[in-house]
Amino acid sequence: MSVGKIDLFLIRHAQSLNNARPEAERVEDPGLTELGQSQAVHLAQYAASLQIERLITSPFLRTLQTTEAIVRTTALSPEIWVDLHEQGGCYAGHLPHKISGRPGMSRDEIQRAYSDYVVPAAIDEFGWWKSKPYEEAEMALERARRLLRRTCEELVGDVRRVAFVMHADFKQLFLSLIDARVTETPGNASVSHVSVSNDESSIVQYNVLHHLPEAMHSW
Repeated sequence: MSVGKIDLFLIRHAQSLNNARPEAERVEDPGLTELGQSQAVHLAQYAASLQIERLITSPFLRTLQTTEAIVRTTALSPEIWVDLHEQGGCYAGHLPHKISGRPGMSRDEIQRAYSDYVVPAAIDEFGWWKSKPYEEAEMALERARRLLRRTCEELVGDVRRVAFVMHADFKQLFLSLIDARVTETPGNASVSHVSVSNDESSIVQYNVLHHLPEAMHSW
């Protein structure tokens, strides 16, 4: 029987080094902090209860590291979708006139660290972002629309429960296509539950953090 809708869990990565730094000190592709690693462990324990059938992640290091914790409790084989990346793309610098595009992790770099992940052919030796210019707001919005279309076309009718491991700003942009009233910034390692179908989508739960001890909450 065809599946008419899916339960989609939008997971923000655990705390990254950039989340803990002033904007001027941030780098292009940080990993998780010590707190973030602990958040990821608690998140992974919660994720094991969600009965996820497909686990799909952004190619940034912080999302890959968060996803890897989930792999340990679910035994899923993750897929990388480049369209889950954070708004702006992979870049260095924080002042508009000094921002420069960076490659992002290459295929070999990803496969050496995450050998069981499904890496799309578009990620090659030039990285997943390929040093393109900064992604402007309208381009990010179109990417969010493209991701929602792909979700409906590829996942609805195939599985029932899917998780995207992604980023705060792009998660908000994606959710705005479903319900523009949601504006609260999602916490690190938070989970939002969305019901997605070709006819109508809705937010079931937003910014769930009960799987983290309160002392571990961060944004």
